[in-house]
Amino acid sequence: MIELTSALAKLDRQWQLSQQSKQGGNTIGNEWIPLPLNDNDTSTTTTTDSNNLVYLLKPSVGTPSITLLFVGGAGLCQFPHIAYNELLKRISTKCNAVVIAVPCEVGLDHFELAKVTGEKIRKALINCEDTRSYSSTMPKFMLGHSLGAKLQTITLSATNDAVSAEELAGVGFMSFNNFGFKNTITMAKSFAQELRNDRVKKAGVDTASVSDDMSGGGDNNAMFDMLFNLAEVAVGAVGVEFTPSPDDTKRILSLKYDAKLQLKTRLFVFDDELDSSLDIIDSCTAGSSSSDDDGSDGLTSSGLRGSHLTPVFLKFGLEDLDLPEEAREMAGQVAGGFENASFGDEEYLNEAVDEVCGWILGREPSRRPSWSKQRQRWEWRI
Repeated sequence: MIELTSALAKLDRQWQLSQQSKQGGNTIGNEWIPLPLNDNDTSTTTTTDSNNLVYLLKPSVGTPSITLLFVGGAGLCQFPHIAYNELLKRISTKCNAVVIAVPCEVGLDHFELAKVTGEKIRKALINCEDTRSYSSTMPKFMLGHSLGAKLQTITLSATNDAVSAEELAGVGFMSFNNFGFKNTITMAKSFAQELRNDRVKKAGVDTASVSDDMSGGGDNNAMFDMLFNLAEVAVGAVGVEFTPSPDDTKRILSLKYDAKLQLKTRLFVFDDELDSSLDIIDSCTAGSSSSDDDGSDGLTSSGLRGSHLTPVFLKFGLEDLDLPEEAREMAGQVAGGFENASFGDEEYLNEAVDEVCGWILGREPSRRPSWSKQRQRWEWRI
């Protein structure tokens, strides 16, 4: 995960330099626009001032039909215009959507992060209505991935800083993340394994036949597991936890995530265990006679192939990567770490895009989640 976010940071720095070298300097990849959110003088905000901007993605042609408000996962959400570029561009194209992607720092206080992201969304919507003449009645959809989904539940349930339930046409959570701090070690281990396996796959090598150094097998794999297990025990012993904790988040959901929001909410659940969507269902159906895994009170769920990182599809091949000419040299250096190709599975990404767009257009889930992996981990955790 560190390797991935490091690559994103390098690309982001190069893009910032390319913006400064351009006259006007306000486009990324000819489509992404850093949108300053200063209350008064916007001329003092640069693309490096992530605390005071969001990224705006306009549809390729015409006036947008909907607004998509996006917050990404921990680490990745610092660079939403890069990490989620392929996901959001494809949704924007298929749904004629303007996307507001909110950069977010990493921290233990998720209440504060939710408040900050909610305020950015509020300011961005006002900016778009005042300076771009976007209609205030244009349908608005929230979409969050991993930690971003948790932050959006807090924004909607506790802080109410962005938009009200009445203003939203829909709320979508991809791989909802309500794990405790010590569980982030397990998530980091899974991400590291996925990055390694993706590299091996892109190299066209049979995983079973590669060396220990490349695949992490044998003694190296045992050492890898042991180090992560020791780290998880150490973190648990220290007693550090997010605010709100997983249990507190569930209590907030059960008290504040009301029927109006539930009716508008779709859970997008990938076929892996790094998903806390059952926390939402359990909280929203507490005291209900419903035995439906989707929650008959209004929640719906879509099952998807792939993993927690499926929404993060990165094209690092210079012919595929949407970069200004000035950034291609830096991109070539970064791409070497990923076999000069891409990270992720494009087929799974396209399936996720189709499912999200189907939800936006009012369609029912194409299939339900199996819940087997999620339920096993959820029951173990409680």
